[in-house]
Amino acid sequence: MKPRTVSMVAIALASGLLFSNAQIERVHADDRHERACSNKTLKGSYGSYRTGNSSMGPTAGVGRLTFDGNGNSHGVQNVSRNGTFMLDNPTLGTYEVAEDCTGRFIDTMGNEVSRIVVVDDGKEFYGLSLTAGTAIYGVWKKIHNDRDR
Repeated sequence: MKPRTVSMVAIALASGLLFSNAQIERVHADDRHERACSNKTLKGSYGSYRTGNSSMGPTAGVGRLTFDGNGNSHGVQNVSRNGTFMLDNPTLGTYEVAEDCTGRFIDTMGNEVSRIVVVDDGKEFYGLSLTAGTAIYGVWKKIHNDRDR
């Protein structure tokens, strides 16, 4: 290639890269913090369903869980384990939500009982039971949004 042709090719490539980078949306450090989660992300009442298998057989459940935004929760659940029903079981415990929107539930004895991930600005979260011998997951959805009140 002639020196003039090489220069033209170099200018064309540099211009292409310059204009293509102009179309990429910039991410700012502040954006990450605006979307960060905390215990305050879970506040209010959530309806839930859980399903999977336990050492007792197939398991399914529905319930309501209320979070205070400060790490405390209480609620009630109805569960079927291998066809045996346990209705209106009260639940009580604490929870922790990290900045990356992952979290965990802790029972009143201090045992970690499940891991969660919070989605859609706290309107919903998914969980996985950590009880040995189980493969149970659940979905919780906020019953009322702030705008509904």
